[in-house]
Amino acid sequence: MTKAERLETERRLFDIYSGILVNNPEFRPGPAVMPEYDLDCPEYGTLREKYGLDKLAGKGSAFQRAKRLLHHLAPRLTHSPYFDNHVPCDALSLLEYSYERPDQGINCLNKSKILAECCLAVGIYARRVTIMPYSPYDNDNHVVTEIYDPELGKWIMLDPTTDGWFVDENGSPLSVLEIRERFARRKFTTFIASADRKGDLRRLWDRHMDSNSYICKNLFWLCIERYNCFGSKNEWLNFVPGGYDLKRNRITMMEYRLSILPDQGMSPEEVQKYQQMFQNSLKRIQTAPEEPCYDISALTAPPQTGA
Repeated sequence: MTKAERLETERRLFDIYSGILVNNPEFRPGPAVMPEYDLDCPEYGTLREKYGLDKLAGKGSAFQRAKRLLHHLAPRLTHSPYFDNHVPCDALSLLEYSYERPDQGINCLNKSKILAECCLAVGIYARRVTIMPYSPYDNDNHVVTEIYDPELGKWIMLDPTTDGWFVDENGSPLSVLEIRERFARRKFTTFIASADRKGDLRRLWDRHMDSNSYICKNLFWLCIERYNCFGSKNEWLNFVPGGYDLKRNRITMMEYRLSILPDQGMSPEEVQKYQQMFQNSLKRIQTAPEEPCYDISALTAPPQTGA
């Protein structure tokens, strides 16, 4: 496939994904539960000192400082979609395992945790955001970081997996929810990498068409951590478009994963291991009550402190 053919394929995929978003613009109403943020704990001091975070972040706005942390960390963290999450989910443990160790890659879930905690450690409000696709037959989703910039009065998405963020036609950085809304309405929005020259955004739209369509695919429903602190309390707030059955989606997804296991090229022992894991997960989902969904205002509200 030529470069032009690949670009055309990504454009067609973007048309499909943005069409799904425009047909599902409104989120289901629910309780207005605000996430909490902890900027003060002993581990942050260790994190700042061990990795020189204050110097790396430097001076300037929250966005400027967070961008510097992003661009320092992203190239030093190898990506591995097969990472099994066996390392404790905190920046000190994850950096000890993966920082400048290309043979020990981690996934987007953990990269976003590292960036979020490094930002919190230098006084920047930050959180992980899981972005999810529409189809239960799509086994791939993504996790990014959002930081709050008081000068701009908004949240801004940073992606530590790709070392970049999204902007509008004026080069203004965007939040996850803004990206979703703009993609749905086909208003100019593009991914830009830290190392890009930012002068010609239209050219960057074509260059990063794969990233644009990939993120568009994964913006159907969203969730954020309720407690944004050192380590993870594993409590998430779901934001789901109206009419979308989240429990049915999870059941269908797990049944699909079970059905395709024999075709994944794994050893019989690995297939048996994952079959048991997925079957246990399926039973938990089937017997669990409906998951609560929350008011979308939690994604745009300024941060509240406390943990």
